[in-house]
Amino acid sequence: MALKTLRGIREWTSNTVRAEGTPRSLAAVRADFQALREHLKLDKVSAIGWSNGAINLIWLAAERPETLASAIFVHGMASFTAEDVKEVAAKHPDLWKRYGAFLAEVQKPGLSDADKTALERKLWLDEYFPTLVADPAKGKGLIGEVFREAQLSWPHAAQTDKEAGTFDAREKLPGIHVRSLVIAGAHDMAPPARVKPLADGLPDATFVVFERSGHFSPVEEPEAFRTVVFGFLGVSATGAR
Repeated sequence: MALKTLRGIREWTSNTVRAEGTPRSLAAVRADFQALREHLKLDKVSAIGWSNGAINLIWLAAERPETLASAIFVHGMASFTAEDVKEVAAKHPDLWKRYGAFLAEVQKPGLSDADKTALERKLWLDEYFPTLVADPAKGKGLIGEVFREAQLSWPHAAQTDKEAGTFDAREKLPGIHVRSLVIAGAHDMAPPARVKPLADGLPDATFVVFERSGHFSPVEEPEAFRTVVFGFLGVSATGAR
């Protein structure tokens, strides 16, 4: 059968906003992915997972490798343990303190989900995400532009933290026989040395570091990102074969 590729490059994460009352789990996101693939009548697709989406892509590739022509892991890791949490807290004490204060804020009685989402949006876009950009001077402006129309949802973020606040998927990697591309940013909070074990654990993976990027290489180095991804997929810069 002819190989078809999904070309919409966006962050596929468990924070994708779902209708109230529907499952918010990582498994539910994977089920949505498969439902979309089947609806489009695609036997195999090339899937891109960014950040939390890269984590969920590990599970997808382990569970349903026959549905993937290739997998692209953007700024993801194979594990994030309790020891890693301690290391991040030690390296970024001010941000960690602010995150703790935020968690206390969203637990206050009487707050609606919309109130909690507003608090989340302020922290993520004004304080957290800008620190993950390689160039601090451009951080807040770049993040504001990228996420201007993004729908965030505290209930979804809370579910993600519950399922994958810490995780270890390293034992799954040797069984994932899917051609893979693993991307890291030289200035990311998760440095290349923490991302590389994902590439090393996969049987068929290419590892690429974007030297002028933090956690947002698709927008920090867009031309270089397109060149690497389209080259990996075997398509032209416009996405055509």
